[in-house]
Amino acid sequence: MADTMTDTPVRIAPLPAGGKLILRADAADKKIAAAAKKALGVALPTEPLTSTASDKATVCWLGPDEWLLLCTEEERAALQAALETGLAGQHAAIVDVSDVYLGFDVAGEKAAELLAKGCSLDLHPTAFAQGHVARTTLAKADITLLRSAEGFRLYVLRSFADYAGLWLEDAAREYGG
Repeated sequence: MADTMTDTPVRIAPLPAGGKLILRADAADKKIAAAAKKALGVALPTEPLTSTASDKATVCWLGPDEWLLLCTEEERAALQAALETGLAGQHAAIVDVSDVYLGFDVAGEKAAELLAKGCSLDLHPTAFAQGHVARTTLAKADITLLRSAEGFRLYVLRSFADYAGLWLEDAAREYGG
């Protein structure tokens, strides 16, 4: 993987294992929106390609009725229980996908340039700003990409994690990674 020194143009690191939940629900339903906000500490983002964050979770919009909730592993069970309690009796589903996805942190001044080698999204900050999230592909792997304050976090199916990690490592070589 790429060097972690701060002056390195690209830094690639696996993200620590964390909680990942998928929430499927109708955010236009006021009861669902209120219960989700109470459990998450932040409203569900309803604008495409956006995310919201609280001290409990980062909530990534994946579709009109689907969100990826990112939290610490320690917070996962409590967050899932709070959502299940708050949404009981509502038309909603909460699924723990923590073991399904692995993540990578891609940072540094050339991070967007590196990802652009295998991703068709316009990653310029004016087009894909901090907090933006999208499902896309990196090389031939389906990913969920989130722009963070430091760079990008990408999540890939566990079965594609080795491929994605090797691809990132190879693509970073021209930057000294």
